[in-house]
Amino acid sequence: MPLTATKSCPCGSGNRPLDCCTGLILHGGEAQTAEQLMRSRYTAHTMLAIDYLWQTWSPEERGASSPEAIREWASSCQWLGLEILACEAGLAHDNEGSVTFCARYRLGGREQHHLEKSLFRREAGVWRYLRHAD
Repeated sequence: MPLTATKSCPCGSGNRPLDCCTGLILHGGEAQTAEQLMRSRYTAHTMLAIDYLWQTWSPEERGASSPEAIREWASSCQWLGLEILACEAGLAHDNEGSVTFCARYRLGGREQHHLEKSLFRREAGVWRYLRHAD
């Protein structure tokens, strides 16, 4: 069954995919908050939407990886779920924000948990992922 036909978005919002992340990924919409961008980036990993991941990453920070490396890692995982643990700022009226999350996935037969605090900034009016906090 295609992702767009499933009942709820992989990001865990409970919304239909086209009303949530898939609409942003497939139709070029812009995230209104840092959390919305975080959720859509998780969903992009599940869809292997590497162009979306690359485009929503701040150009000044992209040197840490490559589209090929992102595709290799994302395709090696079976994505199991996303839990948003905390958001600081990152609302529609903010210019910076952070989202702390836990992404669950299976890799090599073992369930893994990726805990991260991601930093986001609005660049030319558009939310972009910067990097994880140290």
